[in-house]
Amino acid sequence: MTQSPEPRDERFDALYAEYRRPILAYCMRRVGPSDAADAASETFLVAWRRADEIPPPPRTLPYLYTIAHNVIRNQRRSNWRRQRLGSRLLGLADEPSPDDPATVVVRREADSQVQAAVRQLRPTDREIVMLYTWEDLPREHIAQMMGMSRSAVDQRIHRAYRRLARVLEPGLAPAKIAPSVVEEGGGS
Repeated sequence: MTQSPEPRDERFDALYAEYRRPILAYCMRRVGPSDAADAASETFLVAWRRADEIPPPPRTLPYLYTIAHNVIRNQRRSNWRRQRLGSRLLGLADEPSPDDPATVVVRREADSQVQAAVRQLRPTDREIVMLYTWEDLPREHIAQMMGMSRSAVDQRIHRAYRRLARVLEPGLAPAKIAPSVVEEGGGS
């Protein structure tokens, strides 16, 4: 006689089915295909351990993005330490991969210029811009995820967009940039 799954298992199965693709896409845009599956799996492992803490929609996806963000940060730290140790042991410096994960996804020339400009942003500003534009998260969720006030997120998005505009469109007047940055809700 087989035992039926517990309600917690069923809830988690439904959560995994619904959010697997967005979490995997989030990870791929940040670490590339080789590490994305591991990061997404680790994200859901952490979510499984904290199943009772998972908020209901619409806060579920931002909660999972927060976990994925932390998993990727830990992955990067581990990779950095491993590379540093390998360099010490072998006396060789590892060269970084020429392909940024975002470049693998979109290879057009204009997109490459945007990606290069985004990489020039400070890491926190870059993450906020990516959450807002690529993940289409509302600013309130980004603020909660990043541990900031909504106004701090608004300011960071506004300043980041202005920096990006100066790099991508040097002749563009600041007045032409402001209206699109002030919009509410999610990104693009």
